[in-house]
Amino acid sequence: MPLEVRETRATALGEAEAYLSASYCDHRLAPQDRTGAVDFRHRCVQLSGSGFNFLQYGHEVTISSRFEDFYMLEMPVSGGVDIAFGTETIRSEAGKALILSPGPKFQSRWRRGTRQRMLQIDRRLVEERLAAISRRRGGSPVFNPVIDLSSRHGRQLASVLSAFSEMLADDAFSDAPQAVDAALGSVVDQLLGNVAFTSAASVIPERLHVSPRHVKQAMDALRSRYAERLLMPVIAGEIGVSERALYEGFRTYYQRTPHEILTRIRMEAARRLIREERLCAAEAARRVGIHHLGRFSATYREAFGVLPSADIRRDH
Repeated sequence: MPLEVRETRATALGEAEAYLSASYCDHRLAPQDRTGAVDFRHRCVQLSGSGFNFLQYGHEVTISSRFEDFYMLEMPVSGGVDIAFGTETIRSEAGKALILSPGPKFQSRWRRGTRQRMLQIDRRLVEERLAAISRRRGGSPVFNPVIDLSSRHGRQLASVLSAFSEMLADDAFSDAPQAVDAALGSVVDQLLGNVAFTSAASVIPERLHVSPRHVKQAMDALRSRYAERLLMPVIAGEIGVSERALYEGFRTYYQRTPHEILTRIRMEAARRLIREERLCAAEAARRVGIHHLGRFSATYREAFGVLPSADIRRDH
């Protein structure tokens, strides 16, 4: 079946909102200048549950939405987007793309003049590929959202989206359906292979591909010694690398700092103590190496969406 390229334009924000809600998922659009005027342009092609899009609003617009059935890889051509996604505030701009995962509701602010290439990826495609590679069914991964386009996998993703953009401009998708399917599959493999993600069972980022030895050694130390007072310069010295190399390794392979991952490991251990051993929040925090109870409760809520005291009550 030939792939049809469609284009929609609108000058009123309400028209754009109705179109996006009917075509993709619920959207709530709000203009920053309250006029309701936009220079909306959407050019797209559907790819069997996935799709490639070029999108602009022209004016500055705030969007509230949630993806349920697909991931969205967003790569700005100009401008950029600020997004409150889950407990994080993230930003796309020149040199940075975003991969948004199904589930959490988000609010985004498209800056004036922003134009984006956006690859909509069927959720089932990601789940099936993850199961095939890892030989386990773990549901839908939630990717760390920011992708550095100067990295090797970032450059490869940008190359695929650039090729899709050229095909969209030339109405050439129907001429190469097999090549399109292969390119879409390569994007999924690049994401799974190079972008750390969490699963429904854990808030600790994981990777399908092996990390370098010094990063793996540091991760092993964080997992086994999280209750100690760990200092990153000491960890770096123990495994024979500089502190800078340690941080760069975690940024490259987990898109997080070692301290951010240590915090998640501690939170997950604390949750086990609270739920399984019925410990109070103060004792659980102490056992995992955290001695500031107020900070512990706030971080716990960021990680799990509930305060420690509510987790205790929920299981009684």
